[in-house]
Amino acid sequence: MKKVILTGFLMLFALFGLSACGNEDKLTMATAAEFPPFEYKEGEAFKGIDVEIAQEIAKRLGKTLEIKDMEFDSVVSAISSGNADFGASGLTINENRSKVINFSSSYYNAAQVVIIKNDNEKLKAVSKDAKALFEAIDSQKGIKIGVATGTTGSFYAHGDKDWGFVGFKNAEIKNFVNGSLAVNALVNGQVEIVILDEAPAKILSRANAGTQVLEAFLTEEKYGIGVNKNNTALLEEINKALDSMKQDGTLEAIIKKYF
Repeated sequence: MKKVILTGFLMLFALFGLSACGNEDKLTMATAAEFPPFEYKEGEAFKGIDVEIAQEIAKRLGKTLEIKDMEFDSVVSAISSGNADFGASGLTINENRSKVINFSSSYYNAAQVVIIKNDNEKLKAVSKDAKALFEAIDSQKGIKIGVATGTTGSFYAHGDKDWGFVGFKNAEIKNFVNGSLAVNALVNGQVEIVILDEAPAKILSRANAGTQVLEAFLTEEKYGIGVNKNNTALLEEINKALDSMKQDGTLEAIIKKYF
């Protein structure tokens, strides 16, 4: 009996050992590939700033990159549960998220902006003043606001104490899976404004005639790469790779490629 148990144990050890070795050369990234220019798909290929940054990090760590595409609202949970080694998906560094995942050093400065239809003269009149823009939106009872679920824009519109956002108390907030669907809703008259990150907002507005992005920044944010709380070694490696990419100009070159 002891021999059988020992044999079984050795087989299990070999199985898990092989499995671990098989994963040593691979990094798994969680992302939501509906957020151009940071992550999106062309056919079956993943493209974007975050994708190229992740590929470069994997290369510098001597590993291959595997990308897991999912809804944005699932990215943080995939990192915290260990279903991905790290996440890169336009993730705003925030104290609330930092309770469940660690963040790398920042690699991009971002902001939330408002997308409107071109005929929205009331909001165009305050397009350069964030405070006046907020007040103009908040004063409209029943205004319909489109946001992407789980994003900073969603927290901003709904209001969230952990994020320090008071929200729009008189608004009807409509959540969409991604920013593209939210802007489609704007075009189709289902919502009156969309709140989204600046870079994808500009791309989506250019792709949807009759819309525009207002100049005022509602927030000031920094993007970081999310890593599991228990994997401080990987976090350190990612930070070292990012630092070297900043110093040798690789990071700047990747970002400029998409703007």
